[in-house]
Amino acid sequence: MQLKKGQIVEINIHALAFGGSGIGKYEGLTVFVEGTMPGDKVTAAFTRIKSNFVEAKLVEIIEPSKDRIKPKCPYFGICGGCQLQFMPYKKQLEFKKQHVIDAFERIGKIYDPPVNDVIGCKEEFYYRNKMEFSFGYDSNMQFAFGLHLPERRFDILDLKECHLQSKFSSGIVNSTREFMKTLNWPPYKYSTGEGFLQSFFIREGKRTNEVMINLTTSENAPEDVNAGMKKFVEMLLKIPSGDKKITSIYWSKIISKRGVKKQIKETLLYGKKFLSEKMILENGDELSFEILPQAFFQVNTPQAEILYSQVVNFALNKPQNCVLDLFCGTGTIGMFLAKHCEHVIGIELNPEASKSACANAQKNKIFNMDFYTGDVAKVLPSLRNQPSLIVVDPPRAGLTEKLIKQINDFSADNLIISSFLEKFQDS
Repeated sequence: MQLKKGQIVEINIHALAFGGSGIGKYEGLTVFVEGTMPGDKVTAAFTRIKSNFVEAKLVEIIEPSKDRIKPKCPYFGICGGCQLQFMPYKKQLEFKKQHVIDAFERIGKIYDPPVNDVIGCKEEFYYRNKMEFSFGYDSNMQFAFGLHLPERRFDILDLKECHLQSKFSSGIVNSTREFMKTLNWPPYKYSTGEGFLQSFFIREGKRTNEVMINLTTSENAPEDVNAGMKKFVEMLLKIPSGDKKITSIYWSKIISKRGVKKQIKETLLYGKKFLSEKMILENGDELSFEILPQAFFQVNTPQAEILYSQVVNFALNKPQNCVLDLFCGTGTIGMFLAKHCEHVIGIELNPEASKSACANAQKNKIFNMDFYTGDVAKVLPSLRNQPSLIVVDPPRAGLTEKLIKQINDFSADNLIISSFLEKFQDS
């Protein structure tokens, strides 16, 4: 039987694939259907047909799985930010564990691997300490402020609430939307290079309750920009905040010209230069951090504490003399290890993050850690230290073959890939 795009068929979902799509079978072919879970009986329309698998779009749930629940967010299924809200959190953790097992068996040919249960987050919602919202237009070309619609680069969902950050964050978004409409400042159009408003970052200290706001724009500033920014700050400071407090407000101007490296000009409109945050591990280790607008910091503070606790526990099975912390960001993992090791070397490409790492080490009176700014693959050959432990927290693209070889050449006793742990521990 020849399959056709748009053809609607009935499928029983029996498993989940990496990324969250449900897996079923039709005419002997594997079918991937987004928005489904094991136990669902659905109808789905084929969207992509290959020789050994088919992708399909959910049309109707005929019989829901006994485990299916009602999503908390009214935008679920429209916004692309969350994928599994129809699944109980406990089931989500089971799925993540099974994915690790599948990876070992299918790719590594290591069968029945000893994989521990995933350590879940105590807070299923409102856990993120950073969110980025975008200015733009909806499908009717009306002013919109919210999140990008999935697979639609320029269309913005004009959402009124999000359960990933705090309720205060949603209040800031709604107040900012209405205020920007009064100013009549146009959103930036990436297709033409015209317009002003681009994106809006809200960063929270989950342990300090400090809040940093960062409005990013193009360089096409309106004539009334300075007066408007002053009113913008006044508006933000009047928003009811409960136990939280806005301590920093930035305006970041993106200067982007063809043939010229992109520049970011930051202007502190209100408050202090950095956001303060603390992290406390299971063993009682505590560190304070000063986070600049462009610096990376784990977006789930409580879960990052669990992650770092696991890294420290693994690392301290034996005494460590020299530790390499690759892609160290603001130095969080390395600084916790420095409390228990002789010497730590952190390497980070982002100069702002590296700058923050140095400042944070001094703030926490950690003097046995050195930081190098640059590409990890280029910095490693210049090191003369022989590490006993290497911790790697690479970007989403992962490690290159060249870098893996460089790491292996060190012949360190242990290697911890912390981003692997993070992927399956973040909620």
